[in-house]
Amino acid sequence: MVELPSEVRTHKIVDYYYCAERSRLAVLYNLVPPTSDVIEQGLRVHEWLENRPRSEKERKLWDLMRSAEPLYRVLNGVKIIAHPDDLTLTSRSSVKIIEYKTVETSSPRPWKTSLVRFQTQIYAWVLEPYLKAWGYNIAYSHAAIFLTRSGIPLRKLTVRFDPKYDRLALEQKICDIFKFWITGEPLIPPLEWKCRLCPDVFKSKCRIIENSAGESPDGKEKR
Repeated sequence: MVELPSEVRTHKIVDYYYCAERSRLAVLYNLVPPTSDVIEQGLRVHEWLENRPRSEKERKLWDLMRSAEPLYRVLNGVKIIAHPDDLTLTSRSSVKIIEYKTVETSSPRPWKTSLVRFQTQIYAWVLEPYLKAWGYNIAYSHAAIFLTRSGIPLRKLTVRFDPKYDRLALEQKICDIFKFWITGEPLIPPLEWKCRLCPDVFKSKCRIIENSAGESPDGKEKR
């Protein structure tokens, strides 16, 4: 019987919508993809964000966050850990999440924007009870900013999350992903170009990499 991990980082949950099988393998076998130029650039962006100039009110908020790390929320017995790129105060007590993503094309593809939207929503879901305890409110509107490798902003994406109306739907999405990690079904192959680019560390254990036609056992289409 496959068991869920005691804790998982948000990006592994989000990776389900890039490739469900890869996300499952990453969690079950603790597999880590090799580093790349995009990952390295992302790390440099995060390093700059950690040390960027902040107002006194922002520093107070960041100090509270650092004292509480790792930030997490429990669902089905699993600690879901969040580490947002940046936060800003939109009013006296309303907190907005800002997520940064490095991309290689001038216009981020739809699948990329879908992933970052989901990731930002999970961050808002995780942070909401912390912020409430500290006397803040989670904003309803957040942002994802896509950057070139040199750090030039390309596009800003607005991400909506209202805890009152969106929480249950988000939790159900996460529970569905947990169910797939346990059962491995339904097995939906990704688009073939994702398989071609997939690191060998995942290919060696992938159940569908040999299926060049990309048709799953239940006949569902690739995504």
